[in-house]
Amino acid sequence: MDGVRLLTLIIALVFTAMGVSVPLITLYLEALGADYVRISLILTTFAATAMVGNYVWGRVSDRLGRRKPLIMGGLAGLALAYALLSRAPTANWAWSVRVLEGASAAAYTTTSLALMGDLLAAGGGHRGRRMGTYRGMGSLAFAVGALAGGRLADHYSLRLAFGLCAILYTLAALGALALREVASPTPPAEAPSTEAGVWPLASPSDDQRLPLPFLAGVFLWMAALASSASMWPNFMARLGYGKTVISGLWGLAAVTEAPVMWLAGNLSDVVGRAPLLTAGGIGVALVMLGYLTVARVLSALAGVQIVRGLAYGTYTASAMIFATEVGDERVRGSNSGLYNAAASGGQLMGLLMGGTLAQVRGFAFLFWVCAAGALLSGACFWTLRRRQSVVLPSR
Repeated sequence: MDGVRLLTLIIALVFTAMGVSVPLITLYLEALGADYVRISLILTTFAATAMVGNYVWGRVSDRLGRRKPLIMGGLAGLALAYALLSRAPTANWAWSVRVLEGASAAAYTTTSLALMGDLLAAGGGHRGRRMGTYRGMGSLAFAVGALAGGRLADHYSLRLAFGLCAILYTLAALGALALREVASPTPPAEAPSTEAGVWPLASPSDDQRLPLPFLAGVFLWMAALASSASMWPNFMARLGYGKTVISGLWGLAAVTEAPVMWLAGNLSDVVGRAPLLTAGGIGVALVMLGYLTVARVLSALAGVQIVRGLAYGTYTASAMIFATEVGDERVRGSNSGLYNAAASGGQLMGLLMGGTLAQVRGFAFLFWVCAAGALLSGACFWTLRRRQSVVLPSR
């Protein structure tokens, strides 16, 4: 099995586990005795650890000239974290385990994206389409996991659902054993390597750095999404929806994401990344307005979730390929880490706001704030359309 297919299989296992856990984590923490503010602090700890880890692991992978050991280590750490989380006796126990989860998730997320970028750069054109297909399979797997997780939680227990996550991460770690690295580029003559397989960290020029408007847009987009998503299951429960319906609605959005990512990848190869990124920001703002107006009507809420899938898929496929096509192999890990650090920073901000705003000002105020943040992210992405530093791959 070639590297792209194997990474696709691994991301399918990872996102199945995420589909099980993400819609249920705040409900699980609440069942362990945490209030909304404490839930936000626990989720924030995860995001803060991931933010630092994303940047560090990206730099480390560039310094080593290798991605595989960090991918395997991250997946193994996630398997251990969910084995412990499934047996958490208290919210404080879960809080400490989420530190391990954040560090492990960062190791996998950053280095797997860098390796995919290496493989796509070595494989020629159609990068947007191929990245969209790769990430779209993850969303499809997330939907399967969300549907299964809700049923497991309703018919058995939340603990069993998190135990399933540990098994899925273990299978993903075993699959990563078969990954092969892309041949490392030759270090520049003026900075020869001092060890076999290791080259000095590059000092990227401006055209190898991720532009600040892109990073700002990523931060704002993720802040808006994370803030709303962190409290969305609790908002749905407050409206009277059961765990199966909550997970099913989340899964509906994920099912929509899968084909949208493939389509967005293809379209971004033609029109560029900036228009698709901008559409992703505007789309999330529309979703927030939907939660404010039609959330009590299940059929209308299902339509809002489809729009969420459209917005998420459009943004995500375009952002991932944008982050990996700037610079070469010597800085791709660092750029991937910086992109994921910006996303984790936005997630951190969103999680800090989510539970706090819901507790102090209510869910309606929370969704208005998220809508404003999403629109600002779209404005940041729109400025990228004039940049000439990122050239679309040949087709």
